[in-house]
Amino acid sequence: MIEIRPARSTDVDGMCTAHIEAWRVAYRGVFPDAYLDSPEFESARREGWARQQWRDDPTSTMFAAALDGNVVGFGHVGPERSEITASTGDGELYSFYLHPLAWGTGVAQALLERCHDQLIAGGFERAVLWALRDNPRARRFYEKSGWHFTGVETMWDGPTMPGLPPCEPVADVKYGRDLA
Repeated sequence: MIEIRPARSTDVDGMCTAHIEAWRVAYRGVFPDAYLDSPEFESARREGWARQQWRDDPTSTMFAAALDGNVVGFGHVGPERSEITASTGDGELYSFYLHPLAWGTGVAQALLERCHDQLIAGGFERAVLWALRDNPRARRFYEKSGWHFTGVETMWDGPTMPGLPPCEPVADVKYGRDLA
């Protein structure tokens, strides 16, 4: 059974685990194995999730995705961020991750539809998202779900972790979608 609902404090561990494991699988070959497999990577993610900063923004909504009662992912939406490119007044899908064990179960589509509905409820007519250029699985999923590459690409310095060499910069690509 698939359940998509507003995230609660009790969902943090499952959302964090989904985030960690999705990175480890989806970004293998994009970021060094030493980075993805390091205990520091996991502990930094867990510390970040423990702060629950997503709860501090009343303009955004975090959804938890559960499969058979277990939290396996999350989607976070709100107004477009302007620190990457000039804001257009669109909505944005900030983050969208599922535990790899939930890939192919239908959870991703249900979660994406709920995020889409929330953006519409927020009064947005269009939405954007950013994906790593070298993440073909995610890009195919978004394209099959009605998103289109806008032609905008930026370079991201990549993640950094004290005690580990910095990752190489990676390309981020912008997708858009009409919500109506």
